[in-house]
Amino acid sequence: MEDVRELKEVLKRVEGKLIAAEKIYAALNFGIWLVAMSAFFVLLDALELGRVGSALYWGAAMAVGIYASARLWKRVATIKGIPGGGKKTGAGIALSWAIGSIVGWFVVPSVSAIGVSEDARFAVGFLVFIGLSLFGEWLAIGRKSREYEMIPSFLLPLLGIPVAWNIEEAAILWAGFLVAASYGITIILYLYSAFKAIER
Repeated sequence: MEDVRELKEVLKRVEGKLIAAEKIYAALNFGIWLVAMSAFFVLLDALELGRVGSALYWGAAMAVGIYASARLWKRVATIKGIPGGGKKTGAGIALSWAIGSIVGWFVVPSVSAIGVSEDARFAVGFLVFIGLSLFGEWLAIGRKSREYEMIPSFLLPLLGIPVAWNIEEAAILWAGFLVAASYGITIILYLYSAFKAIER
């Protein structure tokens, strides 16, 4: 009887460490995207990227980010024992980012009725891109593995759209700080979940 209790305790600790590893990989993923977004804002005014330059930057950043995210996701899939390395989920995530890119970077900026200024329209497009893409990613992950820590990453940008819509100047900077805050909160929540899992 004592052996069974000890085995249960060991299995519980191992499970906690596996869950913690999964949460840490997710936090790393958001850290990668936070760096990509921060670099975008560093380069935005310095190189006067504009709409086309922004789309090109995000195309390149997404290529690098998707590669890094895919490697992290593969590790999470291995930890969770998902057959095929989670390729179906990965395809869903890629599709959500493709849709978010098209809507946020091309559809929204082309509609002149959106926003009180061109800068506001650009900011709204950016928030739509982030919010829609991450919401799609969250849905692609699936019901069984609902990542509640991820909710601020798409909810705050989507809730910020009406505010950005009405900012005449520097709306994109406000939007960038909002997304940075949403990513920071998401990273903290993932790390908190990881520590809670270790302490089980």
